[in-house]
Amino acid sequence: MGGGRLEPSAIAAVGRKRMTTARKVAVAGVVAAVLLGGAALGFFVGDGSSGATRSDKEHTIDLGTQPPDVVAAYRYIESHPEMASRIPCYCGCGKSLGHQSLLDCYVIVPGTYSDHASVCLICGREAADLERLAAEGQELSAIRAWIDGEYSPYGPPTNTRE
Repeated sequence: MGGGRLEPSAIAAVGRKRMTTARKVAVAGVVAAVLLGGAALGFFVGDGSSGATRSDKEHTIDLGTQPPDVVAAYRYIESHPEMASRIPCYCGCGKSLGHQSLLDCYVIVPGTYSDHASVCLICGREAADLERLAAEGQELSAIRAWIDGEYSPYGPPTNTRE
């Protein structure tokens, strides 16, 4: 051995050591990915924040983080539960989330809100139409008939009482 050169057996030993280190890094990366994936899955399938959900597919939302128009829709629906509970939703949430009416798209229990309506255009449009038609003085039965006619092409309604 001279001049700082490694013998072939020494090179092989260094290579094995590097492979061992590389394998450890790879295994650590896989473990980290699995753990992060599991945490993400827990967040998206779990409750999202408060634990007060109706299903493992639904998350809660903090209205303090939402734009004013979204907050206004949630506040309107929450302040008119008798009307909103009698309006079916046509976005498919009856089957996918077990919702019974438009109220369920917004409010889980008073003060706890589903994030569903914040990202669903159909729910948002239905809430705006409900508010507009009620402000025009329409009776609830006429509002429901209009909603049924307007939104039935989008999908099956929730199982909403008359």
